Amino acid sequence: MLDIVMYHYVRPIIGSSYPKIKGLEVSGFKRQLEYFSKERSVVSTSDVLKAVEGDLALPKNAVWLTFDDGYKDHFDYVVPLLEQFGFDGAFFPVSDCYVKNQVLDVNKIQFILALSETDDLLLENLRDEMFVEGYGRSDWDNFWVSVDKSSRYDTSNTIFFKRMLQIELPLEQRQKIISNLFERIVGKSEVDFANELYMSKSDLISLHKRGFTVGSHTASHQWLNSLSVDEQKIEIDNSLGALESIRGDLDNWIMCYPYGGYNEDTLSILKKNNCAFALTTKVGSADLSVQNKYEFSRLDTNNFPR
Repeated sequence: MLDIVMYHYVRPIIGSSYPKIKGLEVSGFKRQLEYFSKERSVVSTSDVLKAVEGDLALPKNAVWLTFDDGYKDHFDYVVPLLEQFGFDGAFFPVSDCYVKNQVLDVNKIQFILALSETDDLLLENLRDEMFVEGYGRSDWDNFWVSVDKSSRYDTSNTIFFKRMLQIELPLEQRQKIISNLFERIVGKSEVDFANELYMSKSDLISLHKRGFTVGSHTASHQWLNSLSVDEQKIEIDNSLGALESIRGDLDNWIMCYPYGGYNEDTLSILKKNNCAFALTTKVGSADLSVQNKYEFSRLDTNNFPR
């Protein structure tokens, strides 16, 4: 069994411009690395690749560290600490962020949430935008009843806001509403914010040269299982083109599914593109000898002492 640890934001949060952003403080990350160094065996990507092929038996207490979305925080805070502890890590940036300087909808939502004064005001803003798009009071009430608002980490209002803008509304409407709210509440240009939030191509090349793994998190961070086969191919192909420009090759490349979303079409595309293996957001330890290599489960950083 292998515990694949999933990280997103690792940054100084308290006292920052975004104190409500949900993430791991750098000090907490360092304490977690100290715990891993004493209690667990942190393995490298190379070790995991060999284990997937059946060429290496991993230690019983093995953990592998993975970092989603390609944040600048990872370059500034995570990598120096990994190097300090002598640990490997795998990073999964979204290519449109460093190729086109685009801000992901999921990140726009997170920073809208971080800067919103109250949950009530948050829902009021969403409702007003939906009314502009032609929805009525009964539509709003029906969504509120039907949308699953259960979550380990968020309030019911927050998870409703997220799910409405991540999956429930049609894509074009979601993107329009998200952009309107981002412009109004965050108030920064998308290009400037992208440059502030994500690693650049040169940062990613530096990671690769320093021995860290850079993998694919698709081109634009869509739910792959909501896309047609052709749309999925475009997402993955565009990502791989950008990835090859960073690494120089696509040997043993690894996929990390945005939102954990995929289907049988996704698995077929990965196989045809010689993907080494893929990571989901299914919660649990990964059994490399039993699970489909394109469906390895992971554990969140919150599942470990920090």
